[in-house]
Amino acid sequence: MTGDELPRLGAWVKLPAPESVELLALAGFDFAVIDAEHGAIDIRTMATMIAMARGCGIAPFVRVPGTAPRDVQVPLDAGAAGLFVPRIDSVAQAHEAVRAVRFPPLGERGASTSGRAGQWGRTPLSDYLRSGNNDVRLVVQAESVTALSAIGEIGAVAGIDAVFIGPMDLAVSGQFQEGSPEMAALITAAEQSCADHCIPLGTVASGHAAELLQRRGYDFLVLGADTTILRQGAHALVNSARAATLGARR
Repeated sequence: MTGDELPRLGAWVKLPAPESVELLALAGFDFAVIDAEHGAIDIRTMATMIAMARGCGIAPFVRVPGTAPRDVQVPLDAGAAGLFVPRIDSVAQAHEAVRAVRFPPLGERGASTSGRAGQWGRTPLSDYLRSGNNDVRLVVQAESVTALSAIGEIGAVAGIDAVFIGPMDLAVSGQFQEGSPEMAALITAAEQSCADHCIPLGTVASGHAAELLQRRGYDFLVLGADTTILRQGAHALVNSARAATLGARR
C-alpha cells in the first residue's frame, strides 16, 4: 500500500437511498461499500452516494459486479475511494482486475479528468493519474477454496491493496456446512498466509469484531449491511414494545 491505511470499520450499502450513507457516517463508520453487485443501485444513485459519503467524511467504496470497463470506470470517475472486486480466484484474475482499475503502466484504465475524480477538469492530468494508481484502493475478494489456497500470491500482485475473505460465498462454493472445521481451517491458513506476506486483510464480522481485529490480525471489517441494521433495529424495537404491552396487560 502506497497511501494512507485502509479505513477500519465499514458496512455494505444495499438500499438505493443516499441517506443510508449519511446515516452510516453519523453512526461513526469509517467506510461504506456501495453494493453494485447485489444491491439494486443504479449508476446515478451510486454517484450521489459517493458524493454524499465524501461530504460526510466517510470513505466511499463500491463493490462492482465485475472488471468490465463499464463496471470499474464509472464508479472511479465518480470519485470512489476504491473498489471491491468479487470472485478473484487466481493470480491471472488478480492481474485482470489490476489492468481494469489502474492506469498505465500498471493497467489499462481509460483517463478523463472531467468527472468528480478529476475535480470536474480542475485536477492536472499528472495528479489524476497518480491518484488513480496510488490512492484508489483495489480490494479483491477471495470467496472460494481455490482463492483462499492462493491468497498470498493473489494479494502480492502489484496494484492490489488488500484481500477480502467472503465467508458466505466460500461456504456455498465449497459446499461447507455452517461452522465446519474444514472451512475454519482453510480460513485460518489464509489468515496466516496474508500475515506472512504482509497483505492487508478484511472480512465480514457480526459479533466477533474484537477477536478478528486483535487476535486474528484483520485490518478492516464490514460489520453488516444497512438492510440488516434496519431489520435488526426494527425487530428489537417491536419485540421490546410487545414485551412491554404484554407486561402491562397482566
